[in-house]
Amino acid sequence: MMYALVPYTSFDAPTSTRRDQKFSGLSNQGATCYMNSLLQSLFMTPEFRKKIYIWTYDERKHGEKKDCIPYQLQLLFGKLQIAKSPYVETKALTKSFGWDIKESFQQHDVQEFCRVLFDAIEESVKGTPDENMINSMYEGIYTDYVKCLNCKHESKRQDKFLDLSLTVRNDFDKIYNDSVEKALRSYIKPDKLTGDNQYFCENCNAKQDALKGLKFERLPYFLVLQLKRFDLDYTTFQRIKLNDKVTFPQILNANPYVGDITEEIIEETSAAQNIEEDKKEELPYLDVVPADLDSRNLVQIKNSKIEYLSDDRDKKPTKIDQVVKDKIIAKQAEERKAKQHAQIEEYLKQGENVYELFSIMIHSGSALGGHYYAYIKSFDDASWNNFNDSYVKGIEEREIEKVYGGKGNTKGWDSGYSANAYLLMYRKVAPENIIKIEDSEVPTIIKEELVNQVEKDKEEQAERVEKYKSLTLKLYYGKKEISINIKKDENVKAIKEEAIKAFKITEIAPENIRIRGYSVYYDIFQDVYDEEKTVESQQIWNWKVLGVETKNSDEEWPPYDPNQITIKVNLWSSEMEDSTKSFEEKTSNPHKIIISKKDTVGGMMGIFETKFNIPQDRQVILKKTYMGMTTQCEIVNSKGSLGNSLSYAKIYEGSILYLEESDENSKTPKWQQQLDLESRRYVIRFNHPDDVPNYTNQLDYNLSVVLDCYSTLQTLKEMIATKLSLSIDEFIMKRGGKHSQEIKDLTIKLTQASLVNNSVIFIERGKPTKPNEYRILFSLATEADESEGDAVCYKFIDLFDMPLDAGMMVSEVKTKVCEKLNEMYPSMGVEVEKIRLRERNSDKLARILRKDDMLRQYALYEKKNISIQILDTESVESSKLVTIVKRWWPSTWQVSKPVEIFISKTSTLEDFGNKLSTAFDIPIEKLEVTKITYSWNFSRTDLPNEIFYKVKGNMNIMSQNPWFLTMDGNLFFVKDKTEATRDLTEEEKKKFNKSSAYTSSYSSYSSTTTWKYEPPKEEAMKITVKKKNHEEEKRNGEERSEDKETEPELES
Repeated sequence: MMYALVPYTSFDAPTSTRRDQKFSGLSNQGATCYMNSLLQSLFMTPEFRKKIYIWTYDERKHGEKKDCIPYQLQLLFGKLQIAKSPYVETKALTKSFGWDIKESFQQHDVQEFCRVLFDAIEESVKGTPDENMINSMYEGIYTDYVKCLNCKHESKRQDKFLDLSLTVRNDFDKIYNDSVEKALRSYIKPDKLTGDNQYFCENCNAKQDALKGLKFERLPYFLVLQLKRFDLDYTTFQRIKLNDKVTFPQILNANPYVGDITEEIIEETSAAQNIEEDKKEELPYLDVVPADLDSRNLVQIKNSKIEYLSDDRDKKPTKIDQVVKDKIIAKQAEERKAKQHAQIEEYLKQGENVYELFSIMIHSGSALGGHYYAYIKSFDDASWNNFNDSYVKGIEEREIEKVYGGKGNTKGWDSGYSANAYLLMYRKVAPENIIKIEDSEVPTIIKEELVNQVEKDKEEQAERVEKYKSLTLKLYYGKKEISINIKKDENVKAIKEEAIKAFKITEIAPENIRIRGYSVYYDIFQDVYDEEKTVESQQIWNWKVLGVETKNSDEEWPPYDPNQITIKVNLWSSEMEDSTKSFEEKTSNPHKIIISKKDTVGGMMGIFETKFNIPQDRQVILKKTYMGMTTQCEIVNSKGSLGNSLSYAKIYEGSILYLEESDENSKTPKWQQQLDLESRRYVIRFNHPDDVPNYTNQLDYNLSVVLDCYSTLQTLKEMIATKLSLSIDEFIMKRGGKHSQEIKDLTIKLTQASLVNNSVIFIERGKPTKPNEYRILFSLATEADESEGDAVCYKFIDLFDMPLDAGMMVSEVKTKVCEKLNEMYPSMGVEVEKIRLRERNSDKLARILRKDDMLRQYALYEKKNISIQILDTESVESSKLVTIVKRWWPSTWQVSKPVEIFISKTSTLEDFGNKLSTAFDIPIEKLEVTKITYSWNFSRTDLPNEIFYKVKGNMNIMSQNPWFLTMDGNLFFVKDKTEATRDLTEEEKKKFNKSSAYTSSYSSYSSTTTWKYEPPKEEAMKITVKKKNHEEEKRNGEERSEDKETEPELES
């Protein structure tokens, strides 16, 4: 069956076609510019595209299409080849990678993505005739060798590569490569092994001078070169970007770098490799000088500031238009093509390793982030194009020189920001080079998929259009509420018919029912609609709120005037004095009065006189005004306000008024008395102490009490206690939530406690504390396990909480704590003299609570953490500070258990060293010490980067530079400086780096006095390959079936 090639046009893409673009772009999902640059480079690689097209999809081997990476590449390339839209989406491809939206916003290195993608493709096609797809195009072979300069014996080992990483600059080795050719020479230049670094030659059976290096045995068909522009600054240990200038030829003669090469040849090559570079060509320009310039009459024009010549004709030189620019670019391409052809012929005389540049992937930005785009050459017409995500445009070849690098600052804060070439792709010049992939080579299955996709997109577009034509409306009738769907081109009568069915209105004739706009907040009808006109023509929008209005057969519909408003009037009656009813019940059914917006207060009173039979001079009209969280009562119809407009009196649509007849026996209006009482009424919401948080981990404060705002907190607590059937001494009140402060002083009023109407009180079981008391959380500090982390010295067991008076002495606290411990754990037999109390900050112990101090000296707050240490003896002097010290053995990477060392603030570093020397048995002249100023992500692998100080003869004071020791609990590491640091194995790195991930014990409330900045770590890229082996799955299914039949029954 033949398929017609249907131009793919995504209906998700802009409606405009790519008239101004020769190629389609790729949509950026968030931070996928690196992926787009590589995918476009691979698409513009004819051989790669052909290999992808030749690959055959088999559902039994490759699983579902949506999970198959090669198939999704086929589909993406097919869309790019025949697309008519400016850009193509990549979401289907990234979904086959196993990526979620998080990956779409994670930027990666384009070379890393290239390697991971190639691995994924190789894994996907393994076991098929195409399993050598990547290696056949990108794999090269090099030999790693050591050559004895005495006997010329060579020890070598072959290896393979898919790309080469070329050094741009290495200050340590003094390597500065300002061109790709120079970088390649540096890459293969051997190192001389001489002196102490001589090579033991087995052939000579002695140490000899030797050359160590590598040589290329075979270069791949596609040569991928990475310019190593990202490096580590060893002074700051921060990642930096190298923007040095590195030139690269469009035609690369790689013959000098292949095969045997000696140091002499390297030097000769260095001198002879000045092959004629492409000379800078000036962009042709239009000659816009008029031919009859000499015959023109130029007039000199002057003013106070400037003097210039003006032509007597109203003509100006025109800017070069796009058509002319395209012709210039095409002409340049043809000239370049001819010149490069001659250059290629010359290089081919030296060998077959001649390469043509066709892709430059560019990084713009700094080492911390940036943007990728690509300059790619079309082999079809030799033109260069800028592929920048969804935007593609032709460029002049001189733009390539601008991405060599080297422009702008090379030092300073902004030196890391620049746009320069990062990844280069060359193709080997060979007779089998493919120039163009025809549309007919797109696989049939992809053509079919694209045809189906076009139809599917059309259907989805039709659905969207149809959905756009429909509206969802909310309808109210009485207290009932429904939602209905209606078409925009239907008339309002259809809404009425739907409402009659939905609300089951059978007792009222249809002509006595109509649909109107409705305000839920004010509970009033608004706009009136013509039943015969369409929904859209009457500006009824989506989710518009409508109401069903009814009348009796003998009534007329009330006229609707948009210049009229509906106000609610609560009329005073004897029922309002019923104390058993709430204020809401008394005002639940107000009178609705329609009045003109332009009316005055006096005019409104006239309407009230007619409606309620209260003379105007006897009317008292009030309304509530809001002042922040409080309300006040205001008389509307005072003597001077009768002529004021309603808007001036702040009476609008839905306003609520309170009307009564004046009473000579009462100075204060009855409604005002009622409203004053209501304004003082507070509803306080609270939880039951045994309530469980809901699915959002929040409590539902569904219990409440009502009381006067001038009531005391004692009254509030008594009311809550009654509601909960608890004693007031059995629970604690907190304002606002679980983590808030406890309410202690119950003598103050609600208003003084900053409580307002509808405030929330959190209730939990426990013994309340007094105003001067604080609830202290006590825990037991024990020695931490080695697995806890290299900077973690203690682990904690939570014991109890205890309310303590701030005026207590620490010695009294220790006595109470000791009594509580012996009560809880009698077998411990704890003595007061052998316990130490210390402040606890997360997983660290801080200040010691000295027994002669008062408790309030230690920055008390609710639920402060204090930890208990049980000691053999208590012998700390008030002037001494306790430090924690560990020993590190660099040769084995072992770390000792922590040791407590007491030292005075005024002691010298040498005094400290003497104590450490005794504790760790290291001679003081060999002892070096470092202070760890951060611990939340510290591991022993950080120790080589820490600054270790010699303490022998160091007379600096402990409380001064460099350690500024003023608090208990600081962590130090010591080492023997004569012990060499061994390199870690990969297994040890993984093992020890687990410590740096230790963060679990740090809550969001922990307070730390020191902090170390670490830049965000880039997550490793991963592409998940999903494959399906039909026979293996079938075999596994049979095995599972057999296991099920023979599985013994479980015994209880």
